[in-house]
Amino acid sequence: MEKSSYLKILAYARESNATNLHLAAGAVPHIRVEGKLHPTAFPHVTPEDTKQIVEELLSADEKEKLDSKHFLSLPISFKGIGRARANIYLQRSSYSINFKLLDRLVKTPEELGIPDVVMDLAEQKNGLILVCGSRYSGISTTRAALVKRISETRDCVIITVEDPIEYLFKHDKAIVNQKEIGIDAANFPEGIYSAMQQDADVIMISNAGEPETFAAVLDAAEHGHLVIASLHTVGTVETIRYIYELFPAEKRNRIKMQLANTLQAITSQQLIPKKQGGGSVLAMEVMLATRAVRNLIFENKFHQIPDVIKANKMLGMMSMKDSLTALHSQGLISKEEVLNYSL
Repeated sequence: MEKSSYLKILAYARESNATNLHLAAGAVPHIRVEGKLHPTAFPHVTPEDTKQIVEELLSADEKEKLDSKHFLSLPISFKGIGRARANIYLQRSSYSINFKLLDRLVKTPEELGIPDVVMDLAEQKNGLILVCGSRYSGISTTRAALVKRISETRDCVIITVEDPIEYLFKHDKAIVNQKEIGIDAANFPEGIYSAMQQDADVIMISNAGEPETFAAVLDAAEHGHLVIASLHTVGTVETIRYIYELFPAEKRNRIKMQLANTLQAITSQQLIPKKQGGGSVLAMEVMLATRAVRNLIFENKFHQIPDVIKANKMLGMMSMKDSLTALHSQGLISKEEVLNYSL
């Protein structure tokens, strides 16, 4: 591999709207697009290639850390390409490199297939909105679409706490400040509590899956901030149970009360392969925190929430099965995928 020729591969990955580029000795470069891994037409990567890239990217101190820990993660900016997070690690005595491509364009809600009822959540002034889904389900783009909508329509201060920062937001009607874990804040709880002190009206958290982080999320929502946070869970009931079980028994009553009092909505999404033409389409379960939902959370009757979703379709609530069925009726996905992805 010629010096800096990996930049051509990075540029190709960017043009392909890839989220990740993988360079591993003995394999051709692979890119991940819409959650699917694809080989490229570039030549096989050699151990010498990845070693050369490491030598070119890292300072002496960073190289020393890599040699000591056998892995390293760091943000890098490439002229003409944009920002990426490089994850470098050793395997079979050679380096492998994963570039996570950042600064992707935020698509419109229509392009993403986000329902209007979800985008209307941007009008909420306080409380907690949970955007949930498994890995590569598109939750970061849904969060970004909500932040962008708020930024365009409200005079407010938005602070994001992310690891890493995936989308850059411009100041519009709102002021948008973005904190990256490891650079602008040591950890998520620190980032959240500092945002509360920095006059944030809206706080967005990219991953709230740790007990200390979710406790901070609930505190922020309880103090009057609008909090948009993500969990890697699929399904409304599963999400609420996950939150409940994050905490020891002696803390669950307080957590339950905070959740019931602050929750505005839970969305749970999956990306479903299209029936024709390749690519994927968004399927989304939507639960709005009505009084009935809040009471069920408070009473530990989580299993009854799907009945509330079914009974409130007129409000925009939607089960995952209904979302999949609608996509099938539009000819976008196959009957098999409806069965495969139904919760």
